[in-house]
Amino acid sequence: MNISRISLYLGAFATMALSNAVVPVLALITSDAAVQGAIYSAYFLGAFFMVFPAGWISDKIGRAPLIKIGLAGTFVSGLLIWYFTDDPLLTVGFRFLEGLFTGMFVSSSLSYVNSQIDHTKLSGLYLALMNVGMVAGLVIPGILSVIHPYAGVFVFSVLTGFAFFAGIFFREGSGFVSVKIPVRMIFSIALYHKWLWVALFIFTGATGVVTSMYPEMSGSSAEISGVVTALMSVSTAVCVYAVSRLSLQDSLGFLRRSAFILAISVPLVFFTPIGMILVGAVFGIISVAVLNYIAGTPHPQGMMNGLLITMQYAGMAVLPFITGLIVIPLGYLGVFIIVGACVLLGGLLVVRCPCYAPAVKNG
Repeated sequence: MNISRISLYLGAFATMALSNAVVPVLALITSDAAVQGAIYSAYFLGAFFMVFPAGWISDKIGRAPLIKIGLAGTFVSGLLIWYFTDDPLLTVGFRFLEGLFTGMFVSSSLSYVNSQIDHTKLSGLYLALMNVGMVAGLVIPGILSVIHPYAGVFVFSVLTGFAFFAGIFFREGSGFVSVKIPVRMIFSIALYHKWLWVALFIFTGATGVVTSMYPEMSGSSAEISGVVTALMSVSTAVCVYAVSRLSLQDSLGFLRRSAFILAISVPLVFFTPIGMILVGAVFGIISVAVLNYIAGTPHPQGMMNGLLITMQYAGMAVLPFITGLIVIPLGYLGVFIIVGACVLLGGLLVVRCPCYAPAVKNG
């Protein structure tokens, strides 16, 4: 494996670990549920604003510059979160900044991976490492919280810095072709896939809801909550790696059928931690299916992956925030049932997408 790919994979692990590093210690940062939700969602809001512009620009200037800037900015943002410990509102702002830079890295690096000849296996490993990083971000900060609430943030910030320095000489390669896409064409392609994007918004947002609510709902310690929540990412990583080795002929049909299982798994989280494992496993299958579909389209990978990640981060930013506002009147079970119903709707919306019929026909 060459040095550029080492930087990408280490960056995928470290940035995702950093993005989750505050989750198991939210109750230690502040007791205000609204502020906890803001801290959690700020990262995803920042990423939401950045992932599409980064993907679009990467099609024109190459992925390498954005990968480096993204890693460097994430490194600095993490150190700022760690240094300014005592002000939760500053944490919200720095989490937003972290989301901007991590979104730049993820969008451009995933575009690079998905544009390679062996994209299915490479993207499977990339996604698996992202989820392993999420696991580390949930478990290790909880363990280190006895030393300092942001000790985990510091550790993964430094690791992100190592990823930056490892890839400082990363180059795009001779195979890159600059593509300039008119805004009108972007709107046309986005609208053609609109129901697919809405479905992915719901699917990803559902994982954010159970991740953000499980620690408070369970009443467990930071360490136990981190371990249980981490099981979701473990199952995602395993399924991503396994399914990426398969040949998916009907990617969107596979995605639609997986959505029905996800709809059942979300309410199950209220009754048993096994629900977390199922949510993670099914989401891993969905992730591979949609990336396999995108890689097979004739559209520029930066733009398509930018649109994909934009909707995913939007779901992670919006749905946990909304459900945090309604959890008191409805209760956790009521929220999970509503989210499960939305996931079921998302599975039905995939069928309405114009892209679905050609995909099924070609499969």
